[in-house]
Amino acid sequence: MNPLETPNLMNVKGRVALVTGGSSGIGRMIAQGLVSNGAKVYIVALPSDPIAETVAELNAAGPGSAEGYPCDLTSKSSIAALAQTITTLEPHLDILISNAGIRRDPPIACNVLTASLPDLQASLWSSPESDWAETFQVNTTAHYFLTVALLPLLVAAANQPLDNGQLGRDDGRGVVLLTSSCASMHNASNVDMMSYATSKAATDHLVRLLAVKVARFGVRVLGINPGFFPSRMNPMGGKGDIFKGLVEKVPAGRAGRAEDIVGVVVFLVSKAGVSGVSWFFNDG
Repeated sequence: MNPLETPNLMNVKGRVALVTGGSSGIGRMIAQGLVSNGAKVYIVALPSDPIAETVAELNAAGPGSAEGYPCDLTSKSSIAALAQTITTLEPHLDILISNAGIRRDPPIACNVLTASLPDLQASLWSSPESDWAETFQVNTTAHYFLTVALLPLLVAAANQPLDNGQLGRDDGRGVVLLTSSCASMHNASNVDMMSYATSKAATDHLVRLLAVKVARFGVRVLGINPGFFPSRMNPMGGKGDIFKGLVEKVPAGRAGRAEDIVGVVVFLVSKAGVSGVSWFFNDG
């Protein structure tokens, strides 16, 4: 066996993963990619999300498998309960994809490039304090508490003895991947995404903070900063598509596809991956 061959470097077959926001959008793409490559994936989403339908579709496609559990990621006690449930089911967790996110746009919209000062101020001021709090709660704080709650299972994966005499960490096991956004890396001058972009910038720094805290236990922490991918938050090509002009400027001139993000994620969470970095990539 050549350890430098791609099937060995980027192998996630048989690994246990948990994906939040896994019933739609980017999370659904990631979950599908992991199952398609032989992983066992726990899909976590809100009780109102199509968890059962997603699990059924992924299991029908295989060759990996999926199970689903609801969780309110704005609640620390709900996260603790989820971690306890997974602990009763698995001795270790190889991959945590903390992906769930929200965006809260100002109730009073305006064209931020042409609005008068009073109109711009009115739009910016219209954002409720609760929108900012909820955005950070889901987009940043939940990443932190979820990682901490599942840390013993991640450490167990990193320290798992393998048949070849190595430990799980030598095979890339025990990895956390936080979903950020390209919005954290530019000023989004054409749209108003103030709370969203700010929360994603915080997530980028959280990647680095967590990475150095848990590295001595063999756990890796990474981030991804995707560009424009279709989701409920970003209905590409449909009503409410505020990013059409930006999408046309990316090299491929299109929104992202499942294979674009799955390739990056499988690389990062496998033996080939790294730690402590946020990985930006355009669509296509």
